[in-house]
Amino acid sequence: MSIQLHKFTSEMLSSFTKVLIKDEDAVLGQALTTNNIAVMQNMRAQIAEEKLHLTLDPAKVIDYAQQEAYLRGQLDIISHFINCSADVQKSHTLLDSPNQ
Repeated sequence: MSIQLHKFTSEMLSSFTKVLIKDEDAVLGQALTTNNIAVMQNMRAQIAEEKLHLTLDPAKVIDYAQQEAYLRGQLDIISHFINCSADVQKSHTLLDSPNQ
């Protein structure tokens, strides 16, 4: 990959910051490692359990809706990353070489 991550710090990146990268690097960047997928899957399972155990208090319907929407958003983004990685791995031959 030609992206040099050491040039970026979390303080430099905001929701509106775009990083110029080559198309090939963008595709390869979506491929998660087995460790990444395992950690994300565990996060997804934990969030799903939290969502399942939400209880509706009729006096706090808005709080319930906000918490449910927050957890749904977390599930959706984690699932999106896992699915993008799976799609990239199906459609591209990814080489495990130290020269990437």
